[in-house]
Amino acid sequence: MQFITAEDAAGAGDVVVVGSGFGSLFFLKRYLELKPRSRILILERGRHNTSEWQQKNLKNSDLPETSTFVNESPKDWAFTIGLGGSTNCWWGQSPRLHPSDFELRTRHGVGVDWPVTYDDLIPYYKQVERIMPVSGPDDLDSEFPGTGQYPQRPHRMSSADERIRSTPGHKHFVVPNARLTSPLNGRGKCCASSTCNICPTGAKFTAFNGLADVLSHPGVRICTESEVRALDVEAGTVRKALFAHGGREHLASGDLFVLGANAIFNPLILMKSGIGGHGVGRYFGEKMFARVEVLLDGHQHFDGGTATTCFNLSRLDGPHRGQMGSAVYYIENNPMIPGLRVAKGRWREVMQVSVYVEDLLLESNGIFDEGGELPVLRHAGFGSYARRGLQAAVDAMPAMLKNLPVESITLKEIFPVLGHLQGTTRMGLTKEDSVVDAGLMHHDHRNLLIVGTSVFPTMGSVNPTLTASALSLRAAERMLVRR
Repeated sequence: MQFITAEDAAGAGDVVVVGSGFGSLFFLKRYLELKPRSRILILERGRHNTSEWQQKNLKNSDLPETSTFVNESPKDWAFTIGLGGSTNCWWGQSPRLHPSDFELRTRHGVGVDWPVTYDDLIPYYKQVERIMPVSGPDDLDSEFPGTGQYPQRPHRMSSADERIRSTPGHKHFVVPNARLTSPLNGRGKCCASSTCNICPTGAKFTAFNGLADVLSHPGVRICTESEVRALDVEAGTVRKALFAHGGREHLASGDLFVLGANAIFNPLILMKSGIGGHGVGRYFGEKMFARVEVLLDGHQHFDGGTATTCFNLSRLDGPHRGQMGSAVYYIENNPMIPGLRVAKGRWREVMQVSVYVEDLLLESNGIFDEGGELPVLRHAGFGSYARRGLQAAVDAMPAMLKNLPVESITLKEIFPVLGHLQGTTRMGLTKEDSVVDAGLMHHDHRNLLIVGTSVFPTMGSVNPTLTASALSLRAAERMLVRR
């Protein structure tokens, strides 16, 4: 990797990329394949904290995310600031969004439709799954058409998963994830220690073990500890990025600008720059994340092959989404989260089920620029759409678990944070309903792309990472090949 000073960044790139997470790096992956002689400048607010540093310090960044915003909401928000962004801290869950997630308004009368479809993303999903590479089952085509066989074999199910799957008509599958089941290119296989955020074996995909070819490309220069504060626009074209480094302000010029600084800072930079679009900073949120404890009578759990073994899609889609959020169940194989039972000889007779519940992205929830250096986050908390979805999901669990000897099912808590920040620079068909188009290009400023989960018009049903990465690959190809 080629690190440069802030002074040297002024003319270092034809393409200036803000942030270095999934959205930015997957865009660059395809961009550099198509234009390998390009000069790229990455401006990253955080430091380069190596995997060794993260494991030694048991954290992903030395810059607390809570120091970068003012939170005026009843819940917390989590992300990682540093080279590689959230590729450092994520746990590797890599399911695709469901086809219905892209047509929420058409199918269920709520939210909005995306300007892209599931079919549009199939080839890009496949590419991301190969790059990471993703481990997963070979029986997901019924739910996610065109999935086929994953690059890596699936992780071992737990015996509880096997019993759930014995129910006719089940919708219970090994969850696709970017944690290796077989060693590859110096990366070890998953150790199933449930320390995925600081993966000790290299099994989990990160920017450093999966996109090293991008970060180390001869045309890429990286300037860390550089906070982009605004973009300079002249005659409708973005000309420069204004960034702070070492207490001084600097300018970096380029022909193309890519914002990949997450759903908080992408809109803040736009607002500081006077760049508009429908809903800039608004429609902010993330899915509800709840923990349900299942006590088992005689069945020993925690015998699966990785931290989260399977997901159950029985409440993902259906007419209920017109009134309540989609819910997806994840079977956890981590004894540290629910804790073992205290009764002697029954320690493993307990199972945690994590439930992800969709909520509506409301215009009133958002990121606000009130003149200070820090953005203000205002969010009213989870709405009735999500709360109804959670209650219905808990009520449906006895039927889902009927082949297990269930002693009790208890909703234990709703977590204050999930780490799936979405909205604030949504994609759509026109500038009257969105900030960027289907190719992630700003409607008015045609040399400005915005990548990452901030472009999501709705939350979708599952983890957003794979979709954000696929959208970035598609954006690069659409810009360079189809236009």
